[in-house]
Amino acid sequence: FYIYGEAQRSGSYRIERGMTIQQALAQAGGTTMRGTESRIRVHRRMPDGKVSQLSLDPQEPVQADDVIYVRESLF
Repeated sequence: FYIYGEAQRSGSYRIERGMTIQQALAQAGGTTMRGTESRIRVHRRMPDGKVSQLSLDPQEPVQADDVIYVRESLF
């Protein structure tokens, strides 16, 4: 998976078995001071080949080639 935005260590990472979005964020060092966990977006390729932008629960599993975008806090 890939993670970018307001994550401490943006980049590509290996998915571990059963890894959740929250665990993926932890692997990337968490959010920066400006980031927020509540505004995370996941760009995921759907079975029809199109990429969809999703707002998922932090306990949802990460899938291969997910791109996780940690957005900036509004406050």
